[in-house]
Amino acid sequence: MRDVIHPERRWGTRFLALALVCGGGLSAQDAEAQFRKSCMSCHTIGAGDKVGPDLKGLAERRSKDWATNFIQTPGSMIERGDATATELLKKFNNVKMPDLGVTAPEAEALHKFVDECTKTGKKMGSAGITRPATPQEIANGKAMFEGRIRFAKGAPSCLSCHAAGDAGLLGGGRLGPDLTNVAGKMGKGLASAIENPAFPSMVGVFKDRNLTEMEAFQVASYLQSVSGQPGAKKDVIFPLIGIIGVVGGLSLGASLGRKRFRGVRKFLVPKR
Repeated sequence: MRDVIHPERRWGTRFLALALVCGGGLSAQDAEAQFRKSCMSCHTIGAGDKVGPDLKGLAERRSKDWATNFIQTPGSMIERGDATATELLKKFNNVKMPDLGVTAPEAEALHKFVDECTKTGKKMGSAGITRPATPQEIANGKAMFEGRIRFAKGAPSCLSCHAAGDAGLLGGGRLGPDLTNVAGKMGKGLASAIENPAFPSMVGVFKDRNLTEMEAFQVASYLQSVSGQPGAKKDVIFPLIGIIGVVGGLSLGASLGRKRFRGVRKFLVPKR
C-alpha cells in the first residue's frame, strides 16, 4: 500500500528542496574560501588598505544593498556613475575592480563574513613583505618573470602573457597588459595581487598553482624596479622577423624553383 503524503507536507518538502537548490548562500567556511580566492588579492579585513580599501567595518560605512551590489558588479556601478563607486575609484589610483562573477547569495555571504570578522576582530590578509628588496631578489624576480627560474607550484612565466621593462630578449607576450608601470598603480598591494590574482583571466591559470609569498614579493620588486621606464619593447621586432622570414622564404623558393623548372622544361619544350 502506497504511503499517503499530506498535501501541506508535500508542498513543504518541495519548498525545502527549492530553497536548498536556489540559494541558501555560503557557509562561513565557504565564505572565507571565497574571500581568499576573490577578494584577498586587493583587500584585507583589519590589516590596512592595499590595492583597494580595508574592508573592516564595511557594514558601518556602506549599506548592505550598496555593498552586495558592488561586490557583484563593480564595473557596472562605476559605468553608471555611482557617486560612491566613482569616489573610491579616484581614491585608489583609478584601479578598477573587475567583475568576478559573484552571485547574489555569494555576495551576501561575503558581506556577512566581513561583518563577523569585524565584530570578532579576526584579520584576513596582510600587507605582505614590506621591507626593501635586495638586488639579488630583484634579479630573481626578473628571472621568474621571464621563466628562467620556475615557480615552485609550476605556474607559467609572466612573460608568456605580459611584457615589462627589459624582460625577454624579444620582449614579452601581448595577451595581457604591459606591466612596466603597474607598480605605480597597484602600489604596496602589487605583491599580494600577484600572489592571489583575482582577475578573471588569471584565476583559472593559477588555480592550485599560486605563487608563494616570497616569489610574489620578488616579481613585484622587479616590476617596481622598472616602473617609470618608457615601456617594454614594442611589437616592431616580431613583424620584422616575419618580414625577414617571408622575404627569405620567397627567395629560397625562387632559387629552388628556378633550378627545378629548368630540369622539367627541357622535356616540355619541343626540340627543333
